[in-house]
Amino acid sequence: MSRTQSATFRPDSTALFVGLIGAAGIWLGFPNDIAGLPPLALLWPVALAWLGLCAPSHGAALRRGWLCNLAGGMAALYWLSMPVHNVGGLPWLLAVPCALFIAACISSAGGLFSLAAYALRHRPPYIWAIMLGLLWYVLEAVYALVLGFPWLELSGALAAWPLLVQGADTVGAYGLSGIWVMAALWCALGILPHPLAANAGTGSDEKKKIEANASGKSAPAAFNKKTSWRPACLVCGLLMTGLLLGYGALRLHQQPLVVAPTGPQSVQALFVEGNIDQNQKWLPAFQRQTVDLYLRLTYDALAQRPGERPLIIWPETALPFFFETNLLHSPRVRQLPSVTGSPLLVGAPGLERRTDKKEPDVFNRAFLLTPPDGAIAAHYDKEHLVPFGEYLPEWLNWGFLEALLQGVGVYQTGTAIAPLRYDNLALGMLICYEGIFPWLAQARVEDGANILVDISNDGWFGATPAPRQHLYLTALRALEQNRWILRGTNTGISVVVDSRGRLTMRGAQFKEQALWGSAALESAPSVYHRLWPWPLPVAVALLAGLLLWAPGGKARLKR
Repeated sequence: MSRTQSATFRPDSTALFVGLIGAAGIWLGFPNDIAGLPPLALLWPVALAWLGLCAPSHGAALRRGWLCNLAGGMAALYWLSMPVHNVGGLPWLLAVPCALFIAACISSAGGLFSLAAYALRHRPPYIWAIMLGLLWYVLEAVYALVLGFPWLELSGALAAWPLLVQGADTVGAYGLSGIWVMAALWCALGILPHPLAANAGTGSDEKKKIEANASGKSAPAAFNKKTSWRPACLVCGLLMTGLLLGYGALRLHQQPLVVAPTGPQSVQALFVEGNIDQNQKWLPAFQRQTVDLYLRLTYDALAQRPGERPLIIWPETALPFFFETNLLHSPRVRQLPSVTGSPLLVGAPGLERRTDKKEPDVFNRAFLLTPPDGAIAAHYDKEHLVPFGEYLPEWLNWGFLEALLQGVGVYQTGTAIAPLRYDNLALGMLICYEGIFPWLAQARVEDGANILVDISNDGWFGATPAPRQHLYLTALRALEQNRWILRGTNTGISVVVDSRGRLTMRGAQFKEQALWGSAALESAPSVYHRLWPWPLPVAVALLAGLLLWAPGGKARLKR
């Protein structure tokens, strides 16, 4: 084989190695079944960028980035097939492709990122890293808005170590992801063997010709100036990393960890986990058994602390029946606030009839029942529904998927979304995966919420990493909004998150239990809350400005 032929095959083996590193970064960075190390998630954007630089064409860059993201995404999100199989009843032959389809849609962002790394490689290295950091921010935000499933979020992996994510209180979780990508790329430019610079000014002319022939292009001019940019990029990367860590340490020091806040601006909560099997909870025969279980756990916990009047939290759809119309079990539940003097927050299907519709509207609802008579003081209806779990998109309204819609069938999008108020509490409600959307928490605080409450049911996912991934994605909302979070679940993980993203209480999984926790009530908005919604438009404007006017921009437009 000739030297030219050998050079032709080298980029493919390099791309495979780099792609595996990126996929491993996704899997190891996010919570997984073995052991996670959050900072390793930074290998993910670095690998995607290097795949773009190594690519011989636009198409190759797009394909390689997409495949890298898909491999890591399937490793981290393999659990997506479990509710489709275990709950929906689809055979694995269909359940796995469903999960693969969702992961493929999410992973297309990785392909676009690698494509951008390829297209922008004529830019000076330090500008290249800035532009890709801004692009990462924009991609995360746009994909969250468009696809509605922003699960592979870089800050969501880093959130397991609160030190790494304190900057979310200023630029938001997506903006923080972009800054970390920028820092990681600068460091990589200063340390790693660069696929272009290695042949741009230090090698022999013959070697450069071989590489140029292999890719069909010559090395971009930005990397033809030897490697004098390496120290500058490394310094910028280390400086940005130091600033992020320093800011994190400062903010954590300014607000010491308080496990059990007390005083008038605090609330005590009692989380009750029924650990109800998802395949049984909607069967009518289990309704009495379910209510008996939740009442027993609640009364037993309150008996251990006589005189306490906590906010009692039962999880999402804890009551598997229409609470307003049920005459058999609802009176027993209403009696709880009356007897104990404690307010009860409980999830159950809600029902509303309209004169212009034959069938009533059904909502995934959270009820606030208050003393002295257990009346419904207020309710919240879930605003952001789960595709396939709570409704079927029109274009996929196929009969064999209806088994996923357990119990009540198709829910309606909620419009009753104001905070639930009792005494000095203003509960900003989020149901289940609503906790991973920044704009929903933003709206709750804008409406006056002094604490965020997320009731969820992660029983869909079994003993997989999904509940832990869900937990840390939700914890980011505490930082963004400067609000504590009370999170109550059916099978775990129930937690209390302080306004710096730290877990002050954490329960076990798959256990019938009642857990006590305390949280502070906050009224001051975060910097990010004040800046909303401008961070994303500013990032888009900066990216557009760099595309047009930064070094290499005009030359690129002329070509």
